[in-house]
Amino acid sequence: MESIVSLSFPLDVEDDWPPVAVESLPFRVAPEGYVAQVPPLFVKGLSVGDVIGATLEAGSYKVIGWKHVVKSGRSTVWLLRMRQSETISAVLAELRELGCNTVGLEDLGVYSVEVPESVRIEAVDAALAHLDSDSVAVAFPSLRHEQD
Repeated sequence: MESIVSLSFPLDVEDDWPPVAVESLPFRVAPEGYVAQVPPLFVKGLSVGDVIGATLEAGSYKVIGWKHVVKSGRSTVWLLRMRQSETISAVLAELRELGCNTVGLEDLGVYSVEVPESVRIEAVDAALAHLDSDSVAVAFPSLRHEQD
């Protein structure tokens, strides 16, 4: 039986960003470390399927430090709604149709997209091009795909 734990990553908040001080993410416990299960909204450099080694605070699942044991081939894309936008929902739906998985906090206007190895990054870029760039910022905190 798989064991899933929620690791808590303290975040450096500067000028009110990110809007939370801790991000908790589910990880599958594996012999080689912890395997990320969902794309993070605020932890940089992490993708679904990554195996990490983590140093935890005694008696808790609060991460003091972490490093990659194995990096997956999946990329993570972040979207940040800076002002009202009519394009985010449609673009997220288009990305899901491509085979990506998405998570988000609508109230905060932050979204994360897991891009599996099987999805071409050019197709993702084409979907992202439909965003209103004056209203939505895009970042690639964990880009594992190679550009064609």
